[in-house]
Amino acid sequence: MERLHAQTVSGKVDNVVVSVGKDRTAGKPALVYTNIMYKDENSNQLLEAWEKGNISFTIKNNGKGTSQRLIVSAETANADEVKGLVYPTVIQIDSMAPGKQNTVSIPIEGSLNLSAGIATVTVMIREEYEYDPDEITLDITTDEFKAPKLQITAYRLDAEQYLNLANVPVKLRLVLQNKGQGPASDTRLDIYLPDYAKPIDRPAFVLNNVGQTESRNIEFNFSVRADRMMDEIPVRVVVIERHQKYGLDTILKLRVNTISGNRK
Repeated sequence: MERLHAQTVSGKVDNVVVSVGKDRTAGKPALVYTNIMYKDENSNQLLEAWEKGNISFTIKNNGKGTSQRLIVSAETANADEVKGLVYPTVIQIDSMAPGKQNTVSIPIEGSLNLSAGIATVTVMIREEYEYDPDEITLDITTDEFKAPKLQITAYRLDAEQYLNLANVPVKLRLVLQNKGQGPASDTRLDIYLPDYAKPIDRPAFVLNNVGQTESRNIEFNFSVRADRMMDEIPVRVVVIERHQKYGLDTILKLRVNTISGNRK
């Protein structure tokens, strides 16, 4: 059995063979495991809470008999130290004739309660008629949940002077920044206008993942009826992320042709 330290191999291990340590006789299957690979979503070799990863490897039958009904499963061997890893129940391969091979892909995910540490992940492969499972073991570095914090750090309204024409176009520019300790995923920004204004662009922005300290520049065009123009235009900005806890819901009081300042 080979042990792979996944956090140091840049997501890929070449030419690693894990041989079945059983006595194989003529007419029986003989399985070997190669191309063992671990990868997480952002490819930093650190599986974080709410992040998905993948363990994959190739099974080849080097024996003279057909391998019947392979059952593949994974578990955290040191689950008392590193909690919160989630795997599928089992993966099944019906049969493999001599000389054939299959690539197995095992999804792995860090739940919200994932703890920081080094998880010893054991992948077990069992044949229909061989009850002692073969094993592949990987060490995967994990990190606990770190909350994002999304804020508008600057905003400005650009418009024609005095807005004295009907349906004058105006442009809202704002900067959204993640000032939290972790990334914000599935992020969406929505803009709501008063009844005397209407959007020119779509008022929703799908931002997906906003990393720690990352900023996004948003530009939004809308028009204002001149007969309802006033010194300030109240615009509501709502930002939500996966947990619906670390976004914002605020009213920006936009003043025409002036920098509205920074928000902390």
